[in-house]
Amino acid sequence: MGSSMKLLRRLLISIFIAAAITNLAVSITAYAGACYETTIKSPTPFNGNGGEIIILNNGTVWKENSFQYLYLYSYNPSVTVCPSEGKMLLGRHRFSIAPVETTQTTATVAAKESGVIESRIDGEFKGWDGETIFKLNNGQIWQQSSYSYTYHYAFNPTVLIYSSGSGYVMKVDGVDRTVNVKRLK
Repeated sequence: MGSSMKLLRRLLISIFIAAAITNLAVSITAYAGACYETTIKSPTPFNGNGGEIIILNNGTVWKENSFQYLYLYSYNPSVTVCPSEGKMLLGRHRFSIAPVETTQTTATVAAKESGVIESRIDGEFKGWDGETIFKLNNGQIWQQSSYSYTYHYAFNPTVLIYSSGSGYVMKVDGVDRTVNVKRLK
């Protein structure tokens, strides 16, 4: 085989290898683009318990649907979120999630667009017990609309109120359960 044929063969092999590496890099990038890493802003601590409303540091809001009860007590943990697959990974734990509001916007803009309200309870919070009234820092007043009892003391906790089927649900930071509410003002 002549030296020019050997050179041509090496060149073709190099091109083939470069193309294969490029295709692999594109495939890896496409796969990585489907998921992203961020941290959990709320609830604090994140327990990994069923039905939690999760606010991520990128402003997206998710509801945990796998209904595991892990009691992780993790503060601002790093997670991998795969929106197209409806999953969130935290270490070895895998959660099924669904968006509560549109993604790729700040929490404030997304909340206005989707009807999700983020505020704080004005003053002391001691849970709910039947017909509890919640006064928020934004001036709104909400009332418990279904019976349940939960005790939890907090001062000025963050709340997230969102539409859920036939009514509204309120999630109080630090409380594992949610409560159905109706707006009074």
